[in-house]
Amino acid sequence: MNPILTKWLLTLAVILLCWGLSSLLRGATRRLGTRRGYSRARIFQTAVVINSAAVVMSLLLLGILWGLNGDGIMVFATSLLALLGVALFASWSMLSNTTAAIILFFSVPYRVGDRIRLLDGDNTVTGQIRHMGLIFITVQDELGHRYSLPNNLLLQKTVIRLRNDTLPRDDKHCRPQQ
Repeated sequence: MNPILTKWLLTLAVILLCWGLSSLLRGATRRLGTRRGYSRARIFQTAVVINSAAVVMSLLLLGILWGLNGDGIMVFATSLLALLGVALFASWSMLSNTTAAIILFFSVPYRVGDRIRLLDGDNTVTGQIRHMGLIFITVQDELGHRYSLPNNLLLQKTVIRLRNDTLPRDDKHCRPQQ
Protein backbone atom coordinates (compact mmCIF):
# COMPACT_ATOMS: atom_id res chain seq x y z
CA MET A 1 0.00 0.00 0.00
CA ASN A 2 1.12 3.53 -0.74
CA PRO A 3 2.73 5.17 2.36
CA ILE A 4 0.88 8.45 1.74
CA LEU A 5 -2.45 6.63 1.53
CA THR A 6 -1.59 4.79 4.76
CA LYS A 7 -0.89 8.09 6.53
CA TRP A 8 -4.17 9.56 5.32
CA LEU A 9 -6.09 6.48 6.47
CA LEU A 10 -4.38 6.63 9.87
CA THR A 11 -5.17 10.35 10.05
CA LEU A 12 -8.82 9.57 9.40
CA ALA A 13 -8.71 6.82 12.03
CA VAL A 14 -7.17 9.18 14.64
CA ILE A 15 -9.76 11.87 13.94
CA LEU A 16 -12.64 9.39 14.14
CA LEU A 17 -11.23 7.80 17.31
CA CYS A 18 -10.81 11.14 19.09
CA TRP A 19 -14.23 12.33 17.91
CA GLY A 20 -15.84 9.09 19.10
CA LEU A 21 -14.05 9.21 22.46
CA SER A 22 -15.02 12.86 22.92
CA SER A 23 -18.67 12.11 22.06
CA LEU A 24 -18.72 9.15 24.45
CA LEU A 25 -17.23 11.16 27.32
CA ARG A 26 -19.51 14.16 26.70
CA GLY A 27 -22.54 11.86 26.66
CA ALA A 28 -21.45 10.23 29.91
CA THR A 29 -20.92 13.70 31.43
CA ARG A 30 -24.40 14.80 30.35
CA ARG A 31 -26.03 11.66 31.75
CA LEU A 32 -24.14 11.96 35.02
CA GLY A 33 -24.94 15.67 35.32
CA THR A 34 -28.63 15.13 34.52
CA ARG A 35 -28.87 12.24 36.99
CA ARG A 36 -27.31 14.37 39.73
CA GLY A 37 -29.47 17.39 38.93
CA TYR A 38 -26.73 19.77 37.74
CA SER A 39 -27.59 22.88 35.78
CA ARG A 40 -27.24 22.79 32.01
CA ALA A 41 -24.55 25.47 32.14
CA ARG A 42 -22.39 23.40 34.51
CA ILE A 43 -22.76 20.30 32.32
CA PHE A 44 -21.90 22.35 29.22
CA GLN A 45 -18.76 23.82 30.81
CA THR A 46 -17.48 20.38 31.76
CA ALA A 47 -18.23 19.06 28.26
CA VAL A 48 -16.25 21.95 26.73
CA VAL A 49 -13.20 21.08 28.84
CA ILE A 50 -13.48 17.41 27.76
CA ASN A 51 -13.86 18.45 24.12
CA SER A 52 -10.80 20.72 24.32
CA ALA A 53 -8.70 17.91 25.79
CA ALA A 54 -9.78 15.59 22.95
CA VAL A 55 -8.81 18.18 20.32
CA VAL A 56 -5.37 18.71 21.88
CA MET A 57 -4.83 14.95 22.09
CA SER A 58 -5.82 14.44 18.46
CA LEU A 59 -3.53 17.25 17.29
CA LEU A 60 -0.65 15.74 19.21
CA LEU A 61 -1.32 12.29 17.71
CA LEU A 62 -1.58 13.76 14.20
CA GLY A 63 1.71 15.60 14.69
CA ILE A 64 3.42 12.36 15.67
CA LEU A 65 1.80 10.51 12.77
CA TRP A 66 2.93 13.05 10.19
CA GLY A 67 6.53 13.03 11.37
CA LEU A 68 6.95 15.75 13.95
CA ASN A 69 9.95 14.47 15.84
CA GLY A 70 10.66 15.16 19.49
CA ASP A 71 13.03 18.02 18.66
CA GLY A 72 10.42 19.83 16.57
CA ILE A 73 7.78 19.41 19.27
CA MET A 74 10.16 20.60 21.99
CA VAL A 75 11.21 23.69 20.01
CA PHE A 76 7.57 24.53 19.35
CA ALA A 77 6.53 23.91 22.98
CA THR A 78 9.35 25.94 24.51
CA SER A 79 8.77 28.80 22.08
CA LEU A 80 5.08 28.80 22.88
CA LEU A 81 5.69 28.67 26.63
CA ALA A 82 8.27 31.45 26.43
CA LEU A 83 5.84 33.56 24.45
CA LEU A 84 2.94 32.91 26.80
CA GLY A 85 4.96 32.65 30.02
CA VAL A 86 3.58 35.76 31.64
CA ALA A 87 0.02 34.96 30.58
CA LEU A 88 0.30 31.38 31.85
CA PHE A 89 1.67 32.58 35.16
CA ALA A 90 -1.14 35.10 35.50
CA SER A 91 -3.81 32.55 34.61
CA TRP A 92 -2.42 29.70 36.73
CA SER A 93 -5.13 30.26 39.31
CA MET A 94 -7.75 30.11 36.53
CA LEU A 95 -6.40 26.71 35.49
CA SER A 96 -6.40 25.61 39.12
CA ASN A 97 -10.02 26.72 39.55
CA THR A 98 -11.08 24.97 36.33
CA THR A 99 -9.41 21.74 37.46
CA ALA A 100 -11.12 22.07 40.85
CA ALA A 101 -14.47 22.55 39.07
CA ILE A 102 -13.97 19.29 37.18
CA ILE A 103 -13.08 17.49 40.44
CA LEU A 104 -16.15 18.98 42.17
CA PHE A 105 -18.33 17.98 39.19
CA PHE A 106 -17.41 14.32 39.38
CA SER A 107 -16.90 13.89 43.14
CA VAL A 108 -20.07 15.81 44.17
CA PRO A 109 -19.21 16.83 47.72
CA TYR A 110 -21.58 19.82 47.43
CA ARG A 111 -24.56 20.79 45.29
CA VAL A 112 -26.40 23.98 44.48
CA GLY A 113 -28.77 24.55 47.41
CA ASP A 114 -26.52 22.95 50.05
CA ARG A 115 -25.76 24.96 53.15
CA ILE A 116 -22.06 25.08 53.93
CA ARG A 117 -19.57 26.71 56.26
CA LEU A 118 -16.10 27.32 54.84
CA LEU A 119 -13.54 27.54 57.63
CA ASP A 120 -10.69 29.87 56.75
CA GLY A 121 -9.44 31.40 59.96
CA ASP A 122 -10.93 34.86 60.34
CA ASN A 123 -12.57 34.65 56.92
CA THR A 124 -15.17 31.99 57.71
CA VAL A 125 -18.15 32.06 55.35
CA THR A 126 -21.51 30.42 56.10
CA GLY A 127 -24.31 30.30 53.56
CA GLN A 128 -26.19 28.47 50.86
CA ILE A 129 -24.58 27.58 47.53
CA ARG A 130 -26.45 29.51 44.82
CA HIS A 131 -24.25 28.86 41.77
CA MET A 132 -21.36 26.55 40.86
CA GLY A 133 -19.42 27.67 37.80
CA LEU A 134 -16.18 26.81 36.08
CA ILE A 135 -14.11 29.34 38.06
CA PHE A 136 -16.03 30.15 41.26
CA ILE A 137 -19.08 29.31 43.37
CA THR A 138 -21.53 31.82 44.79
CA VAL A 139 -22.62 31.47 48.42
CA GLN A 140 -25.42 33.56 49.92
CA ASP A 141 -25.67 34.09 53.68
CA GLU A 142 -28.91 34.56 55.62
CA LEU A 143 -28.69 38.35 55.33
CA GLY A 144 -28.62 38.13 51.52
CA HIS A 145 -24.93 38.91 51.06
CA ARG A 146 -23.38 36.98 48.18
CA TYR A 147 -19.81 35.72 48.30
CA SER A 148 -17.86 34.55 45.25
CA LEU A 149 -15.41 31.87 46.29
CA PRO A 150 -12.85 30.28 43.95
CA ASN A 151 -13.41 26.57 43.34
CA ASN A 152 -9.95 25.58 44.52
CA LEU A 153 -10.76 27.05 47.94
CA LEU A 154 -13.35 24.29 48.43
CA LEU A 155 -10.64 21.69 47.93
CA GLN A 156 -7.99 23.43 50.05
CA LYS A 157 -9.99 24.51 53.10
CA THR A 158 -12.26 22.68 55.50
CA VAL A 159 -15.90 22.88 54.40
CA ILE A 160 -18.74 21.71 56.62
CA ARG A 161 -22.02 20.75 54.99
CA LEU A 162 -24.76 21.92 57.35
CA ARG A 163 -27.80 19.68 57.75
CA ASN A 164 -30.58 21.77 59.29
CA ASP A 165 -32.59 24.48 57.58
CA THR A 166 -31.26 27.33 59.67
CA LEU A 167 -27.92 28.88 58.95
CA PRO A 168 -25.87 29.59 62.05
CA ARG A 169 -24.72 33.16 61.67
CA ASP A 170 -21.10 34.06 61.79
CA ASP A 171 -21.08 37.51 63.41
CA LYS A 172 -17.32 37.86 63.31
CA HIS A 173 -17.40 40.45 60.53
CA CYS A 174 -20.58 42.25 61.56
CA ARG A 175 -20.71 45.42 63.58
CA PRO A 176 -22.14 44.91 67.06
CA GLN A 177 -25.75 45.99 67.30
CA GLN A 178 -26.44 48.72 69.86
